[in-house]
Amino acid sequence: MRLYASRFAPLVALLVIVSHHAAEASTCKTLLDSDSTLAKSLATWTETDLSSIDFSTVFKEIDTALPWLSKCAAAIDPKAVYTSLVSSSAAKKGLSALENFDADLSTVDGWSSTCTLIEDTLKPNIEFVMTEVIMDTLNSADGCCDDFLSEFKTLFGGDSLDKMVTKIMELGLNVACSERTYTNLKSTSTKEVCAYSIYNSFTFLQRDDDATSLLNLAQIPNDQMCNVFAGKQFTNTNGATVTIGFGTNGVDTMGICLEPIDTLMQYLKSWGIFSETIDTDGTSVSLSDLFTSDKSIRGNLLLDYAASSSGLPRMGLRATEKVLFALGVATTEDGESETFLQDGFVEMVDGFSSYAKELLLHIPNNGGCTFSDQSVTLPFTETAASVGASNAATSVKLSGLVTASMVLISSLLMSVLL
Repeated sequence: MRLYASRFAPLVALLVIVSHHAAEASTCKTLLDSDSTLAKSLATWTETDLSSIDFSTVFKEIDTALPWLSKCAAAIDPKAVYTSLVSSSAAKKGLSALENFDADLSTVDGWSSTCTLIEDTLKPNIEFVMTEVIMDTLNSADGCCDDFLSEFKTLFGGDSLDKMVTKIMELGLNVACSERTYTNLKSTSTKEVCAYSIYNSFTFLQRDDDATSLLNLAQIPNDQMCNVFAGKQFTNTNGATVTIGFGTNGVDTMGICLEPIDTLMQYLKSWGIFSETIDTDGTSVSLSDLFTSDKSIRGNLLLDYAASSSGLPRMGLRATEKVLFALGVATTEDGESETFLQDGFVEMVDGFSSYAKELLLHIPNNGGCTFSDQSVTLPFTETAASVGASNAATSVKLSGLVTASMVLISSLLMSVLL
């Protein structure tokens, strides 16, 4: 049997490429290195001498907790990324469209024209920039961002960064731009985009008591979801019988527009990051309880964790403080504490805690609501269907620091209600 070298040439070439890529990745710098691509680019771009910054000390915590992020960030040239963005025809087209756009978002026509702008112009331009600028930058980092891209897929539903952005946009557009057909309270057959239906459903608010009742939006069990948005009495996660005034004061409920919202929540539930368990002062908290039936999380626990010294927010603020003091932008001579950013953040979080401790937080999903007298047309039906086919959360082990970032996001969303 003869073996022809030519048949092995493609395999040999592939092995050479893979080996070279792995070798380059093994020599990646991190945020600890003062001569990284990131550091040198920032120094040149801002014309600032960064030699006073002790990179190995300032970014030690972040590098230890998120090595995949540290390695990728250090390989990025922000000036080059900015140059690519400002020269991108897609970015220019999108910005121009926004600058020239004007709409009254208290009207059906205003929301309809907004949806047209997003679907026809902004979405394709964002996708182009994600592919041609962002992903190209990450994939051209000599393998230094491979771990970041892999970790991202694990944390956020198994999709690559660009695919996740597209999916979020399409599910968001299903929420805002689906067309609802129904008969309103005035017995008039009506067609309108869901963004208007959702906006209008909240205009029942006329008194302070009405606004206070909105706190219950953060305490909706899965099996009460349909009653809540129909304006009916429901039992919240605290066991109290309450009502939110949807459908009162002559204002229509959002009706079938609740369906695409539910689909979006089911997609978020599938993210691996919500499978993590955190510890707050000895209390074990499973983030999946935010979505799981008959489960909830006491609000102050999320806030306490977000404000903890080991959390991502304070870790990032701590690094920022060190940079500002090293560069002389902030000094103790001006009366600034060396932890002034952290102090302000903790004070802000503490301000919500007294309210949050009374809340048992839950994000309603998979409510199974039916609207036989209404119909809705989704702009992205395949994306919605894909969520239903793969909405089981994957159990993964995540760093506590990454979890803290999601806790912060959840806490900030909650703060809107507080």
